[in-house]
Order: sequence, then C-alpha cells, then structure tokens
Amino acid sequence: MNETDVVIIGAGHNGLTCAAYLAMAGLRVKVVERRKVVGGAAVTEEFHPGFRNSVAAYTVSLLNPQIIADLKLADHGLRIVERRAQNFLPAPDGSYLLTGEGRTRQSVAKLSERDAAAIDAFSRELEAIADVLRQFVLRAPPNLVEGFGDRRDPRSLQCAWAPPASCASSRWSSSATCSTCSRARPARCWTSVSRTTW
Repeated sequence: MNETDVVIIGAGHNGLTCAAYLAMAGLRVKVVERRKVVGGAAVTEEFHPGFRNSVAAYTVSLLNPQIIADLKLADHGLRIVERRAQNFLPAPDGSYLLTGEGRTRQSVAKLSERDAAAIDAFSRELEAIADVLRQFVLRAPPNLVEGFGDRRDPRSLQCAWAPPASCASSRWSSSATCSTCSRARPARCWTSVSRTTW
C-alpha cells in the first residue's frame, strides 16, 4: 500500500498548485475533491446553453508568472488571451459600469463624479498595496518555516527572507535592529512592513 505524506482537501487551483509543488519536492501527495471536476474557481463551465466562461476566476493577473514557469503551464496548453473589457457590470435600471482600455474613469463618472475624481488615487493606493503583497505571495510566513522561532511569540520569530550574513542568529525584534547583533533590519524583513499600511 502506498503511503501518503500530504493530503490536500479540495482540488481547486490553489490546492492543485500546492500539490504540484509538494510533489516536485519529493513528497507523496493525495488530493481529494467532492466535485466531478477539478480546478475550483478556475474551471471553465457552460453557464448558459452555448456560453462557456471561467465561472469564478475573473482575473489572470493573480496567476504568478513564477508558478507559470515552475509548472511549465505553457507546455500543458496555457495561453493567456487578454480581454478588451476588464469588467461589465449591468444594473436593473439599464445603467452599467464598463472598465478597461482607458474607459474606467469615464464609465465611473456616469454613475458618480465624486468617485471618478478619486479613482486614480484609489488605483495607485491599490497598486502600492499589491506591490507589498507580491513579495510575500510565494514565501512561507516566517512562523511556518522550521527553525524560525516560536510561532506563539511573534517577537521570537526570525526573519526568513533577508537576514544579514553577519548576524549570527538573525533573530529580529519588533524594533528596527536585530536583538542579537544590533545590525539594522533589512528592508525585506517581514517585520518591516507596517500593518497600518494594509
């Protein structure tokens, strides 16, 4: 009987991606799914006779290019086709919001001049938040990395990303310096991101 190292419940796109990485690392992985199809939100299904679409995954920008490369998705048929409109959101009264290709601000203005005036600043803020999150998306949190401190005490966590080579323990406190060697904390250390900016 084959032994299993990891069981993943749910064969959605995230579960399948995790399973692939774990298998590539040499672990024996079993994925279980209650539906007869796999892929989760990224499944293409017929939502009306003759019309097929991804039923829940609305943006491919969340598919990290590193995952595309690591899993050789292009070799398995992945082809990204950009749509001309990002979103079309109709309302019962006949009004609608159509975004993409430089028409977002104008479309929002038809519904709210105030929101249209604020949308550029909102988009910049959203992009800044996304930039912060992108650096973490393919990294395990420090409290889940073996040997990186006590997960019950955040102050004891070690920086899993960029501790200076000269820091013997690379143990970081909530201050701007390492509590062991007093060197300045690197910019990419997980504790350097202020939670108030999220």
